[in-house]
This record gives sequence, C-alpha cells and structure tokens, in this order.
Amino acid sequence: MVTASEAGGRGPDHGAGGHGTPAQLIPGAQRRRVFPGHMRELSQVRRWLSSLLAECPVLDDLLSVATELCSNALQHTASGRPGGWFAVEVTSRRSGVQLAVADCGGPTEPRVIDDLEGERGRGLLLVQGLSERTGWSGDSRGRLVWAVVTWGDSVTAAGPSDEACQAAICDVAAPAACTAGGR
Repeated sequence: MVTASEAGGRGPDHGAGGHGTPAQLIPGAQRRRVFPGHMRELSQVRRWLSSLLAECPVLDDLLSVATELCSNALQHTASGRPGGWFAVEVTSRRSGVQLAVADCGGPTEPRVIDDLEGERGRGLLLVQGLSERTGWSGDSRGRLVWAVVTWGDSVTAAGPSDEACQAAICDVAAPAACTAGGR
C-alpha cells in the first residue's frame, strides 16, 4: 500500500537495501517511488535517480529516458490531471538498468513518431535510440512503459513479462486516481 507521504513523492522509496539506502548496481536491486502528477516533479525524478545510480555508467541516458517517459505519462494520461500520480521503478540488471513508469492510463497507446521534421512527438524515438529494448503494457485504466538501457557490449536484455507489468501497475495503483480516465 502507498502511504500519503509516498504518494506525495517525498516518502521513502522501496526495494533492495532498505528505506533511504542507495540501490547498489547489483543485479536485481530494485527501487520504486510514486510522484504527484505535476510536471515540476520531473526534477525530483532526476534527482532521485541520480542519487540511486550515481555510479551508473549510463546515468545520462537513463535520465533522458526517465524524463521522456515521465513527461509522456503527465501529458498523455490521467496522471497529469488533478489528483493524478505516476510511479517510477528502476531495476539493476546484469547487462544494464531497466526503467519503468506506471501511469493512470489514457485513451491512446504509446506510439513512436519518426517524423524528424515535426515539432513534437519524437520522444519515444529518442527513448528507443538510447535503449536496448522498450515496451509497454496496460490500457486506459493504467499502463506501464519500460526501457532497458545497457552498459554496451551486453546481450539483448529481456523486458518484464506481462504479469510483472500488471503487478507493477496494480502494486502502486491508487484506484481513485486512475478512474478519472486519460486525456
């Protein structure tokens, strides 16, 4: 269950190492944090990830991916509406780091726009370029979008299973916040 302070984005994060202890870059280390559905929280996401992954060789790429996935959650789903929220989960893997963002769902599916001349809509193209693998699961009630950023010369990293995606969405879901629908 998510407490009020955690839902406010200022509470302790969850995962390996206990509350308040930085996640080490060991396979399986995992942290999750819920943030309020406001664009100003993007800087908190970046600060949190930087504190957890200070020694990560691909930190800059991860911060870019996180910023894009979180801003998409806020712009294109119910997460950006009053009372909305989004959750960020980071998992260290042998070959890199998996970043997942759970949101409150929306009416449309994530899609890559590869119009290099367009003024908007290329964020997921950037995420794909920085990641070994990307994907999403969910629907208008809640969605999980993820990316795996690898260290470099590693084997293709597997993404989460559908069951893991649904569990992650349900684990942090605040039913009242997700019933508002997406935009």
